[in-house]
Amino acid sequence: MRSERCKLFFYGFLFLCLFGFLTCLISYVEYTTYKTSVNNYLYGVIDILQDKYPQVTETQIIELLNGKETISYQENLRKYGITEETSVLKSLEQNYKLAFVLSGTLTFSIVGCLGVCFFWYFSKKEQQIKEITNYMREINHRNYLLTIEDNEEGELSILKNEVYKTTIMLREESELLKKEKLSLKDSISDISHQLKTPLTSILIMLDNILDNPKMDEKTKLDFIENVRHQVETIHFLIVSLLKLSRIDAGVIEFKKENINYKTLLKSAIKNVEILKEEKNITIKLDVEETMFKGDYHWELEAITNILKNAIEHSKEEETIEIKVENHPLFTKLTIRDYGKGMNKKDLQNIFKRFYKGENSKSDSIGIGLNLAKNIIEKDEGMIKVESELGKGTTFEIKFMK
Repeated sequence: MRSERCKLFFYGFLFLCLFGFLTCLISYVEYTTYKTSVNNYLYGVIDILQDKYPQVTETQIIELLNGKETISYQENLRKYGITEETSVLKSLEQNYKLAFVLSGTLTFSIVGCLGVCFFWYFSKKEQQIKEITNYMREINHRNYLLTIEDNEEGELSILKNEVYKTTIMLREESELLKKEKLSLKDSISDISHQLKTPLTSILIMLDNILDNPKMDEKTKLDFIENVRHQVETIHFLIVSLLKLSRIDAGVIEFKKENINYKTLLKSAIKNVEILKEEKNITIKLDVEETMFKGDYHWELEAITNILKNAIEHSKEEETIEIKVENHPLFTKLTIRDYGKGMNKKDLQNIFKRFYKGENSKSDSIGIGLNLAKNIIEKDEGMIKVESELGKGTTFEIKFMK
């Protein structure tokens, strides 16, 4: 602000110097005109005197013009009708003085106006700077609910609008950070709860083995198998959470490659082969030769989780239908099971992390569908679910072309 003020004072000083120079130049021109008029008048008088009064010598005229002789208007000139008030010289002198006074008045008026303008301008700037300073002070105290919008023109107005935009960004980031903290708190609580149960089971079974060295081999093997199952559950939970954290942090770069739906679905079915055989589930595949753009590795993860959910909620010897349709604007994948279905509450919360529906298995973690949804949406796809109690559930996935 100080440099701007110095700059304005400098330009103002230059302007005043230029204006003063022009005023002096105008006054000089007026003086020159006045002097020329007087000299022309005197030349005319001298010509008349020399013509009509040859007895008057040039020496006398010069002395008179140089001021060595005094003229009495009352005695010498009044008889010719020339008085001090009606004298041409006096009129010219008055006009010159009037022009000089007007020039001076105009100069001081402009200087005064410029001074008032400068004072008003800097007062307004200082007020705006104080406003911005107070605003920034409030922001530093994490008060993001202020407004400082300005529709005027000028650098400070632009600065105020930019500060306001920054405030909006800080406000949004602050709200997002609060949500992330709450989400992190809930996630830690959920993770602690999810790990507590299998770890407690593992400790109890290991204590039983250690406290009973004479335990029969069959019981010991059952305990060990149970421990192994619990360890696998913990491993699955940790791996899934690591995947979700990488997706949430935005560190994963999803590839855009041409994926053949038939190849992808066959790989996903192979991943759930053991689960499918345990319940003797039939998977009916109706797939056109369709391609879509996405990340093969992550889409395989998402569809595998959806198929696991479908198998989990299907009865034994049921059928799961998979259909792919090719539309002009998008490709659509439909996975339908005829299992228990979901009520409205489960349907609204099915994609929430660690949510387990009423019909979920006791060892379900409630993270697979949340992971699937995150993957599909980060890969620029869309997913929705429809379900009806006792009639089954349908997942629909779309990818725009």
